Amino acid sequence: MNVAVLTGASSGIGFAVAKRLAEEGYALIINSRQPEKALEELKSMGAQVTAVPGNLADEETCRQIIAEAERLGRLDALFLNHGGPPIKPMIEVTDEEWENYFRLMVLGPLRLFRQAVPLFQKNKGGRVVAISSFTVKNPYPGIVLSNALRAALVNALKTAALELGKDNIMINLVAPGYIFTDRTREWNESYAEQEGIDPEDIAQRTIQVVPLKRYGTPEEIAEVIAFLLTKNHYISGQQIIVDGGLIVAN
Repeated sequence: MNVAVLTGASSGIGFAVAKRLAEEGYALIINSRQPEKALEELKSMGAQVTAVPGNLADEETCRQIIAEAERLGRLDALFLNHGGPPIKPMIEVTDEEWENYFRLMVLGPLRLFRQAVPLFQKNKGGRVVAISSFTVKNPYPGIVLSNALRAALVNALKTAALELGKDNIMINLVAPGYIFTDRTREWNESYAEQEGIDPEDIAQRTIQVVPLKRYGTPEEIAEVIAFLLTKNHYISGQQIIVDGGLIVAN
């Protein structure tokens, strides 16, 4: 049985990916701070799944995730995901926030990836997908932590794709546009408060720059990620934008 590790897998896009890989018959190792509800729902689907609770920024959490994969004897797919940072202007971001979110959004995922590589090599290959964002190429005001740190992860993993292609390790990133999740609700509420308007007004304004005139769903993003993690044979080192044709300023 193929084995997949998924971080940030208890809600939103991460949970949608976990469900898709369960449907593909993968044994799952899921991680999040509170994975209990997701664990029970995946088990109710008949999935073979174990959970490693903890923060991806924590070295011991990464060690436990890899130990679980070693217990299962293989690793075929790795999905790197995590919660989003605070929404605030750049000049208000503190040194402590930069350091803390660097650990969560860059150091933690790269540490887990690095520790997974020997398992992929043992298995003669593997597939990796990390979540990015359309704002890596088109920075959005108020989310400098996300803009900057996701860009760092993108470039680190693209470098790894160049170096590890010889081992048949395919590494890609998926950059969602406006996908309706709890994070999106938080985003809308924050910007609405700043502007003194209703969050629904923010939502309606947002979808006007999407040619499909709607938000995407976690399940639609999960379809792309599931393909890259289970069926992809020749895509590597790419950032794939899934945004409904989003119209953004250059």
